[in-house]
Amino acid sequence: MRLFTRAAAAALALFLSAAAYAQTPEAFYRGKTVSIVMGTGPGGSYDLYGRLVAQHIARHIPGQPTIIVEHMPGAGGAIAGNYIFNTAPQDGSKLLLAHALPLIEKLQNDGVRFQSKKFQWLGAYDQISQMLAVWHTSPGKSIAELKSQPVVLGSMGRSHLSYQWASLLKGAVDGQFRVISGFPTGGELNMAMERGEIAGWVVAWENISGGNADWLRDKKVIIPVQFTLTRMAELSDVPTLIELSQGENREIAEFLAAGTPHARAMAYGPNVPADRTAALRVAFEAMIKDPAFLEDARKRNLSITPRSAAEVQRLAELIVDASPEFITRVKKAVGAD
Repeated sequence: MRLFTRAAAAALALFLSAAAYAQTPEAFYRGKTVSIVMGTGPGGSYDLYGRLVAQHIARHIPGQPTIIVEHMPGAGGAIAGNYIFNTAPQDGSKLLLAHALPLIEKLQNDGVRFQSKKFQWLGAYDQISQMLAVWHTSPGKSIAELKSQPVVLGSMGRSHLSYQWASLLKGAVDGQFRVISGFPTGGELNMAMERGEIAGWVVAWENISGGNADWLRDKKVIIPVQFTLTRMAELSDVPTLIELSQGENREIAEFLAAGTPHARAMAYGPNVPADRTAALRVAFEAMIKDPAFLEDARKRNLSITPRSAAEVQRLAELIVDASPEFITRVKKAVGAD
């Protein structure tokens, strides 16, 4: 009898699972709670964007589910990436607000258990624009000071762009500064900078403009260099690292910059049913064109420069397919070897 009961229970579970996957996207999402999972804690630019998306995307999803934000910090976003790719339910209830996962996959030596090309990308709402922000009372406010002053910069993990950009800058300008890692969130890095524990860190523009606009208004932070393909309109007098670099350093800077859209992208795990992924791609595209979403982003000083799922996939393949020889040189330059 016990064997029969177990068999019946297993059959019932299998039936219910099959029935759930047979649901239309609208039937599945109606009354459902969907989590936006991000690989950092509260208080930084990812949190700002995550809450913006959570507020607006539900009305574009069939069935209009409830959207919540989950924080899963660690390893520069790799822990969240591993979770979504491997252990999260593959039913469409867990959605990744990604970091620069293709770069992490290629540059991090261990702890990566995802394949960027196999994520089901929904698209990117922006590309991360980062710059070195230095507190106004600290040394390091110019390239000359970064070359000569005892400056300490903070960062997250060694696999995070905040560490890699700073390391590449050090090599490009022959800097004398130190880069320390281990801060779990952008919010904690900001507090450490305010307290004088670090001079500054490589921060996303929205972390300042959206979360600490008074720092710009009151000139509490100085920005000596930006890590973008071209100069931002808001920082037209600040050089890019690409401009400051030559030879191989310039090539590596351009390679890292190619990964910035993934740091503002969204994705599902590899085994989420195709019809739910398709429905969410349509919802994502509708959201980034929605006047209410765009106006809310403007009010929060959050940039929106969207890319399609196909373009994000193409960039992932470009990075992941880079030659082992080139990746070895990149790792050495960014301190990931």
